[in-house]
Amino acid sequence: MQKKKKIGYLIGACIFTVIALAVIQGYFIYNTYKLTEREVNAKIKKQVTDLEDHPEFDAIKDTWMDNLAKSAKRYVDKKISKKEYLELIQKSYDSLSDAMKKHMDKRKKTEDYNIGYSDYLTSLIIIADNKIDTIYKGKLLIFDNKIKSNNEISSSIASWENNNELDNPDSKKTNYTILLKTQQYYSFANWQKTILSQMAGLLLFSVVLMFFVVYLYYLSIKNLINQKRIADIKTDFVNNITHEFQTPLATMDVAIKTLQRKEKQMSNDDYKTTLSLLERQNSKLQKLFQQVAGVSLNPVADRSSEIGIGCNEIEEIIDDFRLSKTDITISCHQIKETINIKMDRFHLNTILVNLLDNAAKYGATQINIELNCIEDKFLLNIKDNGKGISTKEHIAIFDKFYRVEKGNLHNTKGLGLGLFYVKQLVEAYHGEIRVISEEDKGALFLMSIPL
Repeated sequence: MQKKKKIGYLIGACIFTVIALAVIQGYFIYNTYKLTEREVNAKIKKQVTDLEDHPEFDAIKDTWMDNLAKSAKRYVDKKISKKEYLELIQKSYDSLSDAMKKHMDKRKKTEDYNIGYSDYLTSLIIIADNKIDTIYKGKLLIFDNKIKSNNEISSSIASWENNNELDNPDSKKTNYTILLKTQQYYSFANWQKTILSQMAGLLLFSVVLMFFVVYLYYLSIKNLINQKRIADIKTDFVNNITHEFQTPLATMDVAIKTLQRKEKQMSNDDYKTTLSLLERQNSKLQKLFQQVAGVSLNPVADRSSEIGIGCNEIEEIIDDFRLSKTDITISCHQIKETINIKMDRFHLNTILVNLLDNAAKYGATQINIELNCIEDKFLLNIKDNGKGISTKEHIAIFDKFYRVEKGNLHNTKGLGLGLFYVKQLVEAYHGEIRVISEEDKGALFLMSIPL
């Protein structure tokens, strides 16, 4: 549990570090973006300034101003209305825009950006006879280079004042003043795309660097988890083997004590039975040692030979177990004749002994074994009259190291590996095992394995 917490803390620290690095990297990229944006903006403003500081541009603007002044004279002389005056101002849009487009195309350099340029009338006032006449207030397009985008940026504002005199038929002269304001804009259609393309190297390097950092963290955590898993496997291996050694060693201990009796207290049959018991347990221990040497703890059904299973075949297992548990009555009932199944006999013995041992640990005095075969499945049921298992613990009893608790205290000895090991063996043969039990009402373990 402590190791899991440490790994959890390490993973959390790695995630926090990656997020912090991503935030810092994002901050620097954002600052770089803003700096590049300012640089691009400065270059475009210089490009616009070069266009405006040229005689051709002055000629275009002067043409428009002359037209505006002529139309103003007609308006003051009341020959046209305000609406007609504004229409005359806009009438020259196409010719002026064509001239502006030619001017910009001619002046464009290789390093220049493809920008849009627009000139707007924002205010037009005529003062005549000390009366102020506001002709227009707003944003009226005068001319452009026929390249438009939504993100127009103001580049400059121009004001113009022109004093004029109008001769009337009655020999009275009318003085009037034209007050004019215009505002120039430029636009750039692929603004963000252009900036990001200039930052492509930095962005690519940042992404690769972040990926490399994340990948290093991933490899480090993966390696740590693998090392922990290997350590857990070694621990489980030792625990499982230790658990398996307990039964044959206990049985052999009883047999040795029996042999230590005086010869006159032991019959010839008892002597032979005890020797046979020692031989079986010794064979079981050798098989366990072979498994350790061959690292073959994981059973595979395809490697197993076919064996016959019936009460007679498991009688020796029951007798060996009963020898160390003299106060338990064990019965075996076989519904069908001997059942043939492709299974390692050692694995069957392990399953049966662990289930019997589990029943004995939890207070059973009567154990009933039932063997059957239904729908191409071998069924092994073991019922005991022990103290039972509460329903809420049914799922957990097959977990590694889990032991049934009562009053928050463990009253039985063991490592909590017996039922876990049984489930691993049963599932290795594509079978399943479950329990039916209630507290203080005994337990029934149901195991099924495909034939």
